Parts: sequence; structure tokens; C-alpha cells
Amino acid sequence: MCRNDASIALVLAVLAGLPAAAATAKVTYVSGSTVYIAAGTADGLPAGLRLEVEGPSSTIVLESFEATPHRAACRVVEGQVSDVRVGDAARWEASAVMALAPAQAQPEAATHQPSGLRGRVGIRYLATRDGLNERAEFQQPALDLRLDAPSMYGTPWGFQVDLRARRTLRSEGEDENRNRVYALYGAWDRPGQGWRVGLGRQYAPELANVSVFDGAQAAWDGVKWTFGGFAGTQPDGEDYGYSTDVREAGAFAGRRGQAGGSSNWSIGGGVVGSYQESEVNREYLYVLGRWTSPRVGAFLTQEVDINRGWKTDAGESSLEPTSTFASVRVTATSWLDLYAGYDNRRDVRLYRDYVSPETEFDDEFRRGLWAGAAAGLGEHVRLGLYGRSYDGGDAGSADSYTATFGVDRMTRADLAFRLRGTVYENDRLEGNLYAADVATNLGSHVRLGVEAGLREDDSLLNPNLSDEVLWYGALVDFDLGRHLWSTLSYDHSDGDYEDVDQLYATLAYRF
Repeated sequence: MCRNDASIALVLAVLAGLPAAAATAKVTYVSGSTVYIAAGTADGLPAGLRLEVEGPSSTIVLESFEATPHRAACRVVEGQVSDVRVGDAARWEASAVMALAPAQAQPEAATHQPSGLRGRVGIRYLATRDGLNERAEFQQPALDLRLDAPSMYGTPWGFQVDLRARRTLRSEGEDENRNRVYALYGAWDRPGQGWRVGLGRQYAPELANVSVFDGAQAAWDGVKWTFGGFAGTQPDGEDYGYSTDVREAGAFAGRRGQAGGSSNWSIGGGVVGSYQESEVNREYLYVLGRWTSPRVGAFLTQEVDINRGWKTDAGESSLEPTSTFASVRVTATSWLDLYAGYDNRRDVRLYRDYVSPETEFDDEFRRGLWAGAAAGLGEHVRLGLYGRSYDGGDAGSADSYTATFGVDRMTRADLAFRLRGTVYENDRLEGNLYAADVATNLGSHVRLGVEAGLREDDSLLNPNLSDEVLWYGALVDFDLGRHLWSTLSYDHSDGDYEDVDQLYATLAYRF
């Protein structure tokens, strides 16, 4: 599933490829049980490394199982893949890379691709049944293709392709075809210091609200400094076709700390202008910063709109801070982590292969301030307590408190289960959300998971109004060998205003 930005705004696409001295990188895509990270072996992220992503109510632990020079594919070893969002920051400790054996630092898979080409071809199918509204039922076959060759045959030349197509067959109404090109570009990037250049349709995962542009970018990477610029156009907002209606350009610079120290940091900034029919669409400044150390990890992005012309004539201020995201993690002791953050981004790109009332709730109340703590009891048990104050969006203001309990990697079958309870209240309603899931390996190639949950809403304006949704489902991942895997899932949600079944299946070949 995908929720697109209300408008596509380009920011600093080139920094997505910045060699990551700081031990953080963005989640670029979530597919089935696999999470893709915008960093790889050249950035200090080899196969066999564990990473952490801060989820909406707990920390998700990932383990990389494939890595190219600037991309990594990870599996979830603690938590739920549905809690991982595109744009989340994945963190890892630089010291953990040094501890890996040489065989792990150079994954075997890389030696079988002398061309440098990696990729994935996938077939997907989604079908829904709606017991209350037959017009909402549909079937949706889909295809996707991803090719990634950052260094063809050891040369500085490379390219990336990311194509997705789907057909929606409705029970009633018109069918729909949707074909999207998310990446189609060539690049020149010589290892070490020097210039790198990209031309074509490019994707910038550095910030969640940054999307796709058609154009050129060039950057110079030094030991500590990076600077460069870009220019291009935005794709058509309806069909992602090439369009020249909106033009944009910008410049940026960044500095990072010396690699290999006990702490790593980077800071960057830029200015971007977007124009439509010679009128200002948006002009803004942008800064980001990262800091990671054995005890502290922090990430901050901030955009400041520069308003002039018709915008100031309409009463807007000349400078307006917008789109803030900040998060911090503090390891207080060997068993206790503290978390805090703030998010007022208006639009965030989310890729969902699976949607449940739990993921809808977390997406609905994303914006606002949160704080909490997670404690590890031994090697397998983790507890979490979190408070959130939501502000803005369609859901309005609300406060919530969440407790989580999880057990993972139990027995030889990697048995894991999670419990969650959330209470929340806003000006219109109060309610509770409870969720539980269990997963285990069935042999060496199959992993089975089941889940269930309950959400209850009571109106504060009318005591006679209430809503209750119960959902349950199951998911099976099949590892069919070195290159082939498949996922099959079914879920059902039933409530006063919904009665929906979803069936989802995927078969993918990776090389």
C-alpha cells in the first residue's frame, strides 16, 4: 500500500548517497518481511550486522542479510515489520562492524555478481472482500522490478531502476492501471574523494517527505566535506509521467566527523526553489544533523519556508519553520534505553504491504511529541512504556499511553511474541487498542506468524455512540532458496462499520 505526498517537493537528493560516517541510514522500502536500507558495505554496513529502528511504540531490531556497496536488505529479528516506515532512521554501532569476521564483512553473495548488478523481480496479488460495501471490493495484481548496479564491472559507472505496475479490478466501477517509475538513472561515482554525478529520475530517501525528481545532480565528496547542487523537474502528480510544469533547483553542503571514532556525527544544509509557470511554488532552507555514540543517538531535520511575492501578499510571514522531525535515544544502562522525539511533518510517504487497524491508528496519530523507555530483561524479554501527545492532522489533538511486552529468539525455532496495550483520548473520543502477535519458524525455510487485535472507541460528545473493531490474521514467509522467496497473508477486520477480508501474496526473485 502507498500513501503519496500531497505535493512532491525536492530536497537535496544527492545526500542520499553520502558515505555514512555517522552510523545511521534511511529506510527506503518495506516489502513483505524485508526492510531495505540506504547504506551498504561501502558505508560500513555489511551483511550480518544488527540495526535498530525506533517504531511507534517500541524499538525494532533488524539484521542485514544482503549488502551491496550502498544498499542493504534486512530481516526483522525483534518487533514487527509493520512498525517500520519508509523514512525511518536505522542505527548501528560502528564498533559492531569492526567486530565482524572478514567472511561476514565481505558477503558471499557479492562474489557471485562480477558485473556489480543486483536486483529483484516480484509478482504481487491483493484481493479484498467488503461485506458492507461491494463497490469497495477489488483485486489487484502487480509487478515490480528493481535493478541496482552502483559499480558496473568495478568501474565508476552505475545505474538504478525501480519500476512498479499494478492493475486494479473493481467489482463495480472502472478498472484502473497504475504504472510508476520511481528510479531510472545513470551515475558516475568513483570510490574515495572526488566528484559523483547522476542523471535521470532519482529517489531521495534522506528525508521521508522528499520524493522523486527528473534531472541532474553533482556532488563533490571529501574526507569531511560534501557540497553540490541539482536541477530538474517534478513528475506529473497523477501518473508519475515526465512533466515540465514544476521546475526546481538547489544547492547544498554537508560536513561529517572523522570515521572510526567513538562518536560519529554529520550536519548538512541547503536551499531549494520550486517554480510553476514562473511563479514561486515553494522556496525553503533545509538542515539535518546526526549524532551517534555508544550511549546517545540523535537525528534532526528542519525546513524553513522562505515566503515572498504572492505568499507574503496573502499574509504569510517571510520565514516560516515547517516540517520538523527530531528523535533521540539515550542508553541509560546496559538494559535501559530512553526515547524522545517530535514530528510535525504534514505528509510522509508510506509503503504498506499490509494494513491493519493498528497500523492505521499509528499512521493517523503520527504527528506530535513522544517520550518513553524500553527495558531489556535478559537476552529475550523487552518491556516498553511510551507516552504521546498528538497535534494536528485529520485526527486532531490526542494523548495516548502505550505499554508493550515482547519475547523473541526463544527456542531453536526463534519463537517470538508481542503484546501491546494503548489508551488514548482526544476532544471527541476516548478508546483502547490491544494487539498481540506470535511468530515461529517451521523448519529452516518457513516462518509463520499470527496476530489479533481489538480497538474500542467511545464518543465523548454522545455517550450512545461507540465503535469496536476486531481483527485477526496470519502470515507465512517462504524462503525458497538463495534467490527466491514468497509471502502469503490473510487478515479479517470486523466492526460496527466494517467487515473486510484481505488476501495478499507475493513471489519474488532476487539476484
